[in-house]
Amino acid sequence: MGKRSYEEAEGSTADGQEQHQPQKRNRNPHNRFNPKNIAKRQKTTQKINDGNLSQIKKRVRAIERLLEHKNEKLPANVRNDLERELQAHKQRIADESDRKLRSKMISKYHMVRFFERKKAMRLAKQLMKQLDETKDEAEIARLKADLHIAEVDLDYALYHPHMETYISLYPKPKDEAAEKDEKSSAAHHLHSSRPPMWTTIEKARQEGKSALEKIRDRRPERDFSKPTSKKTAKKSSSQSEERPAKGKYGKTEEESASESDDGGFFEED
Repeated sequence: MGKRSYEEAEGSTADGQEQHQPQKRNRNPHNRFNPKNIAKRQKTTQKINDGNLSQIKKRVRAIERLLEHKNEKLPANVRNDLERELQAHKQRIADESDRKLRSKMISKYHMVRFFERKKAMRLAKQLMKQLDETKDEAEIARLKADLHIAEVDLDYALYHPHMETYISLYPKPKDEAAEKDEKSSAAHHLHSSRPPMWTTIEKARQEGKSALEKIRDRRPERDFSKPTSKKTAKKSSSQSEERPAKGKYGKTEEESASESDDGGFFEED
């Protein structure tokens, strides 16, 4: 008999019977029933439910890729559930984006809106005082027209949309002496041109305060049907366009014809 190896000697018992140790089964890391994968999915779902924006964006991109590549293989009920989930996630992303934009724009235009509101309020009080003291009908009509402009200016500073660029009603004059006088600043621009939003505010004043608040809190319109990721949008747009048929060496007929006319890949001096 030949010599047994060291492994065979260690694996055998005293009575000559070999010990059979059970082999460990390697778990498939991609198995959906793997406890590690289940815990990972639960953790990601919890982050999405807690409002983690980065996880929500990742989920949106994953759903868009799934609907794009496996649209024909998905059942109708699964596809409908994914589309509803996609719309909900996009709405949450839009809400968070609008919240950040609103906070940024309020901070940016806070001072100019505050000063113009104070100027318009001061001018309106002065016009009301002059209106109470005068008795001339022509002067009363003029003061009422000016008072209407001052009141709309006040509402413009109060109810201008927070998420849109604020255009000043009383720009700073070039003269330093006139800039120090707040009264002349508002009165000087009383009959100057107004931005388009001023007319919108003027019309909304007739409907009441709720219409003005609706203008102040309005949000930009978004199209949730378009893909969010740039790669997905670029791929979908390229697939919709008709591509010319490619011939030999993966080139179109126009490219091969232009190369043959110019002498191939060589350029003339």
